[in-house]
Amino acid sequence: MSRTVAPYGSWSSPLSAASAAAGSVRFDGVSVRELGDGRVRVRWLETRPDEGGRGVVCEWVGTVAAGGTAADVLTGDASARSSVNEYGGGAWWDGPHDAVHTVDAATQRVLARSTGAAPTVVVDAERTRHAAGTVTPDGRWVVLEREHHPVPADGVHHELVAVELGGSGPSPAVPLVRGPDFVAAPTVSPDGRHLAWLQWDHPDMPWDAAELWAGDLVEHDGVPEVRAARRVAGGRTGGPTGAVSACLPRWAPDGRLWWCDDRDDWWHLRRSTHPGLPAAGSGDDEPLLWRRAEEVGEPRWVAGGRRYGWTADGRVVAVASASGRTTVWVATPGSDPAPLPGPTCTHVEHLDVHGHHVAVVAGTATTPTTVQLVDLGTGASLDLRGVAAPIDDGDSSLPESITFPTSDDEVAHGVFYPPASQTFEGPPGARPPLVVRIHGGPTAAARAEWSPSVQFWTTRGVAVVEVDYRGSTGYGRRYREGLRDRWGVADVEDCLAAARWLAAQGRVDPSACVIRGGSAGGFTALSALVADGRARLDGRPAVFAAACSLYGVTDLARLAEDTHEFESRYLDGLVGPWPEASATYAERSPMSHVDVVGAPVLLLQGGVDPVVPLSQAEALRDALAARGVPHALVVFPSEAHGFRQAANIVRALETELAFYGEVLGFTPAGGLPAVLPRSTAVAPDRPET
Repeated sequence: MSRTVAPYGSWSSPLSAASAAAGSVRFDGVSVRELGDGRVRVRWLETRPDEGGRGVVCEWVGTVAAGGTAADVLTGDASARSSVNEYGGGAWWDGPHDAVHTVDAATQRVLARSTGAAPTVVVDAERTRHAAGTVTPDGRWVVLEREHHPVPADGVHHELVAVELGGSGPSPAVPLVRGPDFVAAPTVSPDGRHLAWLQWDHPDMPWDAAELWAGDLVEHDGVPEVRAARRVAGGRTGGPTGAVSACLPRWAPDGRLWWCDDRDDWWHLRRSTHPGLPAAGSGDDEPLLWRRAEEVGEPRWVAGGRRYGWTADGRVVAVASASGRTTVWVATPGSDPAPLPGPTCTHVEHLDVHGHHVAVVAGTATTPTTVQLVDLGTGASLDLRGVAAPIDDGDSSLPESITFPTSDDEVAHGVFYPPASQTFEGPPGARPPLVVRIHGGPTAAARAEWSPSVQFWTTRGVAVVEVDYRGSTGYGRRYREGLRDRWGVADVEDCLAAARWLAAQGRVDPSACVIRGGSAGGFTALSALVADGRARLDGRPAVFAAACSLYGVTDLARLAEDTHEFESRYLDGLVGPWPEASATYAERSPMSHVDVVGAPVLLLQGGVDPVVPLSQAEALRDALAARGVPHALVVFPSEAHGFRQAANIVRALETELAFYGEVLGFTPAGGLPAVLPRSTAVAPDRPET
């Protein structure tokens, strides 16, 4: 079938903004349990944009062979979401007697839900937040992360606490671990005798030098406490860059403690030599189980989540990231890993294992993220959500992992998506525009999966590259450390290099490149315009025709002084200690260099963002207006850090598309309203729809 020739960017797409928003479901954890009667129960939490961002725990019961039924555990307007460290995570877990524990989004109380019964309060939440609960084997206690906001305020306190279960109402929390700036990821041994956890202190972030600790979990006069606590691994104990980050601790069924650390550059799996409480510092010398250029561990931005587990016959199932792809493998310690049966996953968010079943929250190159159940006994798998891409395969763009040269004789990485359409093709000799997408973090990574937020662009004739600049996860600690003290420099150089390299390869139009990013990615996008402005002053060509910043950082000094506690010292490692390095903060801030910015800017911002406050976007808007730089600021009053409501996601996508059309000179299909004002005056914010 012949295709219609039309300018890139103007193609009619089978994927509407509303469909893209509906497919932007987020997930928080997964659990799987064999019920003993041949059936399997799987639970997960999904945040639904079409329900106003409500977090819903779902439950499926059945078999891979015969199928099953799914139902919402949270009904009505109930919503689960934790606010620990503002980014949340760990908002639910399996309670005793088949109950589900959830962190109530509105109150941060922990509620227990059982089939046919009204929810009961397990943990009250006056001035506290909770996450990542784990129930002791006897079902008597739940151990969980607690974040305490005292009044009068004297900082935020983090601790691990135990709460007794089984009463008619909430029980008082018993402190177990306190003292470090942060304590997290509690895990109880199978016999209930030991507790392990992570801890770290500012100015470190958990991916810098988190320590793995463990101790005896005992009861004294009926009250639990931790004794003989000791550091097992991690911290500032050496490693390739003078520190080691431990993460993802879990006790195996045989009573040995497992974890990941990056002592050998990659976040590899390790385990204690013997069951029971490991000796102090013993993890510093534990050998690798598998030496592979991949990472099982991940940066601990959110609470909860698993990336490995054990089958009934002692095999390990693990998620591993390498070269921009995330896969799942199965192996017996000492043997070569084999791929997990079922779909070929390219991005995996969560995993759990029980018996001979594996549940994964994962996506592939051709299917969106969903919940897959795999029966290792038969090799069969089943999509529990029945999700399929809302467009045909011929209209879907497949991810291509790329590696390209950048500054300092280094290389950087990314995932490239060319335009794809069964209906349209570009004019002869023309090349498509490029959207350079920058992930947040900046320790996150691109996701090589079928993503509605990527296909929204490629189905319209716009190429996309997601850049894993130096500092990204999935390439080892040395690569992650490439951004240390160089945020706003190395990341910008890598984004510029990606666009130049793709243009040199003939894949994109060098005169039609734009850059966009959210959070830390917004900072990089704005910083790229500053770099381009300086290039113009030096008589060199600019790379980007415009930038879009979604809830992005504009002023580093303001961020250092006015952000939440978890990230309050993050910039020490990315830029320098504050306020000693205040000159560097000013030099790196886009706000300081609006005088060289010449390309249009679109700012999309949540009105109640606790991470990057609205004031940052407003200050940049005013500075751009004073210089007459074309710009627009669109505020979503009820959104925080990241957009969760379907109507707002739709509006953000359509606004961004219209903006690029105005800047690059193409007319998007659908007759979208103009974004940039005809004059250089400040455009009034439209009310939220």
